Amino acid sequence: MTPTVTQEASAPTPALTAWRTTTAVRVFALALATGTALSNGVFVQSAPIIVVLALAAAVTSLLEWMNRNRPVHWHAVAEAVAVTALLVAARSTSDLGAYLAVPAIAAGVRHGLVTTLNVTLVSTLTVAATVAADPASDALRRSGEAVLWLAIGIGVGLLASLQSRATRTMAARQAPYAAAHRLMARIHRLASSGNLGLDSAALASDLEAAMRRATGCARSTVFVVDPDETLRPLNGRDDVARLAAEIELPERERTPGAAVVPLRGSQQVLGYCVLVGVPRWTPELDQRAVEVADEFALRLDTAVLFDEVRALATSEERNRIAREMHDGVAQEIVGLGYIVDEIESVSDQEHTRELASALRAEITRLVSEIRFSIFDLRHEVTDGRLAASLADYTREVSHATGLRVHLSLAESGPPLPPRTATEVLRVAQEAIGNVRKHAQADNLWVTLDSDGSSLRLEVADDGVGNAGPREHHWGLQTMRERAVGVGAQLDVAPRPDGGTVVSLRSPTAPPEGEIAHGHHRAAH
Repeated sequence: MTPTVTQEASAPTPALTAWRTTTAVRVFALALATGTALSNGVFVQSAPIIVVLALAAAVTSLLEWMNRNRPVHWHAVAEAVAVTALLVAARSTSDLGAYLAVPAIAAGVRHGLVTTLNVTLVSTLTVAATVAADPASDALRRSGEAVLWLAIGIGVGLLASLQSRATRTMAARQAPYAAAHRLMARIHRLASSGNLGLDSAALASDLEAAMRRATGCARSTVFVVDPDETLRPLNGRDDVARLAAEIELPERERTPGAAVVPLRGSQQVLGYCVLVGVPRWTPELDQRAVEVADEFALRLDTAVLFDEVRALATSEERNRIAREMHDGVAQEIVGLGYIVDEIESVSDQEHTRELASALRAEITRLVSEIRFSIFDLRHEVTDGRLAASLADYTREVSHATGLRVHLSLAESGPPLPPRTATEVLRVAQEAIGNVRKHAQADNLWVTLDSDGSSLRLEVADDGVGNAGPREHHWGLQTMRERAVGVGAQLDVAPRPDGGTVVSLRSPTAPPEGEIAHGHHRAAH
């Protein structure tokens, strides 16, 4: 059973642990001082000073809580000066002196060796200054009692600093992973609840619709800024290059009816939304557009990051499976082939040799299928262009099978979103694989028409036809699931001249016969 994520973190952070420890030290010191005053019969006289110590402890603990994730040292120094001056001046070191050890111990827990030494030095100087300001007959006694508790404080503080140093070092090493864990836990929880949309293409479409409602623009194109400072469109048509140029132009030089709205993050611009067809750009429209952009900016940036993480994870997993297949199953089957060859060579029975030969042919077929599967797993969309990846893939299939492949590839406008391009490639691979394995075809036609926002993919053959779902075979269902995942529709139909046609269309795909002129060729 897969464990579910219920909380962002199951253990307290080091900063929270340190705050709890220092707060517990202050409470213990106050309790010890109060108990000493009671046992000495001076609780009534010491009560005002105990109250002041309690207030100082509460204020310092509150300040430490507010700055628990930042190394602020002045809290410990201020507490040391105030508490030491109070207890020495009030001649309460014999009854309430236990609290003098608190600042050094707290410094050791929170900050380390240097701050512990500094706090002890400041406390010692404060004792000397207070005694010098009031040189009474018991000055030496007060100084001795104060120094005793300060010595206890520095001793415990140094031990605490050594322990906390190891803890802080470990926390520093684990901090990037802890932050990543908290982020992934949030994403897991939100994604599991179904309340989180992490599809960048869908969010770009939602942003375009919201901009149209808010400003009355004809349409808009969303660009995100990649790590190399280049602009990447998430939607748009053939004019994305011209719209990207609008971002660099001063407002007065832009095309009439065009406007650029930045997608602002907390520290930098995450992207731009370029609007076209605005009848008249006014300050009111600008305000509405900025509000819409601010609403979508963080969501869109998160979706883009999630796309990258998902692509990296998927690619690594596919490569891992390919390696396992190559180094494991494929090698073992090849080994079986050698055994069958040995049986065929040593047997003197014709029937046994025939069976061995048939088994050897089947093993050869299985090895070939495994190699194709490994190739499928490792084949990716290159340079963001689906047409190039399809051409490479069909070329390999043609060389390996003898199929005559006819390509009609027309890809214009911006590249398809990475996830969409990958899913379409996987559908094409599955459809071509079915032709290769089952159709007994001589010709394979692969057609792609895409303008960056809509697409049509067709894989047709002149084989035996009758391509329907088979028991315990999930290829057709997988293709339909991939199509739904990118908002497209998959159809499987007989080819008029024999064979099968598998077509994948987005809702706005051009109808057959209106394919843009692109790359047409036959490969054999």
